[in-house]
Order: sequence, then structure tokens, then C-alpha cells
Amino acid sequence: MLVEAAERALAHTGKKELLLGGGVACNSRLQEMCRIMCEERGCKFFVPPRDLLVDNGSMIAYLGEIMFNKGIMAKGKDIEIMDINPRERTDEVNVRWR
Repeated sequence: MLVEAAERALAHTGKKELLLGGGVACNSRLQEMCRIMCEERGCKFFVPPRDLLVDNGSMIAYLGEIMFNKGIMAKGKDIEIMDINPRERTDEVNVRWR
């Protein structure tokens, strides 16, 4: 199902590259299926090293940098009240950094 969704996304956007990330990218069978699909479509396929996939640390850090540069996370100001909501859904997040 994930490979089908990725293939449709490539088809509709006209992109020629697929980057598989997150914990799900640790799955070697998923990597193999994505690699085959990309070869068949003439696309490039990328998977970061396994140590960067497990907890999405690099993506979290990058988002933190974007928010900081946009003034959302003022240095030393909001850090005291910052908290983690492990049940927060991505469709509930107010995207203020765009």
C-alpha cells in the first residue's frame, strides 16, 4: 500500500526521486519494493543510513531549525514551557512556519 501511494505521488507530481524515511524505512522488504518500483519508473531511490531512520531525529532537528529561524521558538524564551505531546496527530498541528 505504501509503495502504491508513493508511485501515485511520483506520477501526479512528476518527480523523479523517492526518499524513504522514518522508522518504516528500516523495513528491508519495503526498501526492496520501493527500489523495484523506482527502477521500473526510471526514478532515483534514496534511503538514509539506518541510524538516521529509527526516531526521525534528523527531521525533528531540521523542523526545529526552521521554527527557530522563523521566530517561533525564540532562544531561551519558549523552551521553559515546551512540552511533548506523544499523541498529537500531524493533522492537528498549527503550521505557523510557512
